Amino acid sequence: MDAETQLHIFEPFYTTKPLGSGTGLGLATVFGIVQQSGGKIQFASEIGHGSTFWVDFPRWKRLRQSGRAGRAEMPRGTETVLVVEDEDVVRGLAVQLLSRQGYTVLEARQAGEGLALCESHPRQSTCCLRTL
Repeated sequence: MDAETQLHIFEPFYTTKPLGSGTGLGLATVFGIVQQSGGKIQFASEIGHGSTFWVDFPRWKRLRQSGRAGRAEMPRGTETVLVVEDEDVVRGLAVQLLSRQGYTVLEARQAGEGLALCESHPRQSTCCLRTL
């Protein structure tokens, strides 16, 4: 990347692609996620040689009461979680991980199926749907 491009690469909607072939949100999104997680992102770039990006995230603090040296303790929950994902492998992994942590997991392939599950599931509070 030239010096001018490097000044703008993390700006939302900045793109070097022709009109209609890029949104300019990719690196801006990555930058936002890294920042919100307390991490840092750096890069080096040379014209004709490419670019390299380094992303560093802070370590989880280890919980001493767990008695397991070197292992971070994952939070546990008792809530019910609705997972809507059309990719079987991704949905299965999310369900497995959440179930292991004590959550009751409802799973659906599509939004309509998820809404039906949410509406038919007995609950004490309002169902909140969030798309990612």
